[in-house]
Amino acid sequence: MDEYFLQFLWKFQKLEGKPLVLTNKEVLEVYHPGHQNFDSGPDFRDARLKIGELMWSGSVEIHYRSSDWKRHGHLDDQAYHNVVLHVVWNHDQDITIDGQPIPTLELARYAPKDLQAEYRRYINQPEDIRCGKVLHQVPNIQITTLLDRSLAARLEAKSQTVLTTLAACGNDWEETTYRTLAANFGFKTNKEAMLKLSTSLPYKVLRKHQQQPTQLFALLFGMSGWLNDTPTDDYSQALQREFQFLQKKYSLSPLLEKHLWKHARMRPANFPAVRLAQFGAVLHAHQQLFDAVTHIHSLKDAQSLLHQPLPDYWKEHMDLGKPATKPMTIGKSAISIIIINTVAPILAAYAQYIGEVSYLELAQELMESLPAERNKITKKWTELGISLESAADSQAALHQFQHFCQMKKCLHCNIGLTILHRK
Repeated sequence: MDEYFLQFLWKFQKLEGKPLVLTNKEVLEVYHPGHQNFDSGPDFRDARLKIGELMWSGSVEIHYRSSDWKRHGHLDDQAYHNVVLHVVWNHDQDITIDGQPIPTLELARYAPKDLQAEYRRYINQPEDIRCGKVLHQVPNIQITTLLDRSLAARLEAKSQTVLTTLAACGNDWEETTYRTLAANFGFKTNKEAMLKLSTSLPYKVLRKHQQQPTQLFALLFGMSGWLNDTPTDDYSQALQREFQFLQKKYSLSPLLEKHLWKHARMRPANFPAVRLAQFGAVLHAHQQLFDAVTHIHSLKDAQSLLHQPLPDYWKEHMDLGKPATKPMTIGKSAISIIIINTVAPILAAYAQYIGEVSYLELAQELMESLPAERNKITKKWTELGISLESAADSQAALHQFQHFCQMKKCLHCNIGLTILHRK
């Protein structure tokens, strides 16, 4: 039995064979199991219990084994010193706080056998989405509520990533926006390489050359490692000359190795050099990136911010010295992905940072205005009859799958909880 199941048993008091007797032979009466805590610290807070003849109020911690208390590092953690009951499946070791034993309840003696069997059957299904076979029985309002909560959690997680970057950038929103946008112009395949580029090439340096395209692109391609090879055309040669001068001027190092950029199984429109050029075009168009993002009022504004004309060379090349057979302009789907992963999270993070809900509402509005993403995970949901109409829906579905379905946290999901609660 995993701890999710034990938490479920305790939270809803799915126990039989009462009265409950602790390992020290005292009788336990549960007046309130406490409020489940999903942050750090004990699993349940503000429980009200009667142990023997005494009333207790405090936290409840749940483990598979009693010895997990030490294994999880709770012995020296003050957050666990107000625990009044240790609930375990298997009591294998007495645990003390300040020399006093913690009252312990061994759940294995009280868990209904039929519920254990049902949970094992449910959680061990081969399908990724374990509720899939009965999902059609779940009321639409419950699914809608679940997706709404998942979208809020998704935006919160993404905004926290932005705020972490902000802290690393000394609370500089322009630098933060630059790094976030760079990473997402790398998309999934070259995200790490683009992030390394943005951290090794500060925005304050780039901003001095944003209005000179040759210098701007020389810095981007030079720091990316593209200009290490012998130039094959006049444009590459011009970039190399500019970069050699600027590298010395700003003492820029280290350069990325070109092999860090991935091209395998990729269409020319997605080649890293093309994405880097498209990123450069956005930088050239906006002297202040963060200011441009916070002045968006609609989806059209967001799309216009990212859809910028490329220099003539990059309209017809897929790499330095390599002509393309068709224009390398950025597509609508790519712009949508960048809005989802950059623009909306920055707006949500800024809303939290200054306490202005209108930016969060705009982030949600952008997501609701974009079409749903199509990928392997969203396909799993649509095949089960779940309608995903907007990016808000698809982002919610992705969050639910990644943070609940894949992790087998069915008992932390309202749908899984409903299904098992009625057993």
